[in-house]
Amino acid sequence: MRNRIDNILLCLLWVLAVTLGASFWFNTQFGFNIFSGANWQYLAYLQASQSHVRPMFYVSLASAIFILIFGLYILMRPRRRKIRIAQTITVTDTAPKSADDTATDASTIDIVAAEPAPKAPPAPSGPIDAKRPPRLNLPRINNTAPQPRPSQQPLGGTFLQPNTNPDANAAEIRKIFEDAGYIIKKNPQIGTLRPSLFAIGTNEVLWIGASNISTADLRRAIDKLSNIFTDTLDNIEINVNGFVINATDATTSEFQDILMFADVNGLRDYMAGHRNPPPPPNDEGNFDAYSAYIGTVIDYIGKM
Repeated sequence: MRNRIDNILLCLLWVLAVTLGASFWFNTQFGFNIFSGANWQYLAYLQASQSHVRPMFYVSLASAIFILIFGLYILMRPRRRKIRIAQTITVTDTAPKSADDTATDASTIDIVAAEPAPKAPPAPSGPIDAKRPPRLNLPRINNTAPQPRPSQQPLGGTFLQPNTNPDANAAEIRKIFEDAGYIIKKNPQIGTLRPSLFAIGTNEVLWIGASNISTADLRRAIDKLSNIFTDTLDNIEINVNGFVINATDATTSEFQDILMFADVNGLRDYMAGHRNPPPPPNDEGNFDAYSAYIGTVIDYIGKM
């Protein structure tokens, strides 16, 4: 919306500039005031009486109109947007890649892959020398030997795990968004929350939702995503929509931008009126790049 307003203002400024320039030219060269109705009536009289009018007058008029239209075309022509990751993401991953990971790596998004790092000794005695981007600080990832957390072990002998299992409504929620025309993505682990839905739509729209959690938990997950989008995108805004079914803080929630539904039926009724519009005919490439970018973010945030 902001870009459209900027384009409208630029077009208005261009029209004013061309009009003032043409007015100056016609006044100095022909003594003709383009803002005067009497002058235009006199020109019509000369044309009706077949009196001689300098050809340069018509050439100047046609030139001014062409310059006006051509300038408006330059300002308003559609530009192909490019989604890129500006920072270098360095991740040490010793696990073999699956076919899905290989397809993700083949996307058109510019990502600098990390060189394979040597095996870390059992007890490192010094800091690890790793180059990280200035704002995207990735924690050290060790896929071969996860660190135990004895302090979180209850009396029963099992570890306290974050909410990683999809709830009972997850399949039905995904079906609702598939029927509404959205593309379902893999649910990433965002902190201690694994949402029930992670879907994308046209015009850089992202939907994230869960059941039986507080809106504050979902807001923290959305903020983490928004920080990554801000750090890695240039002049492209992703519209993140969040919802919670049966929110635990429904009566006290202060987040007006997070939708709340009592059950899945309420979500179904709402999405029936908010279907995903099809992409424009010449915008399929942009949507594919956006989809690949979201896939990269999902892989990245799951390793944070």
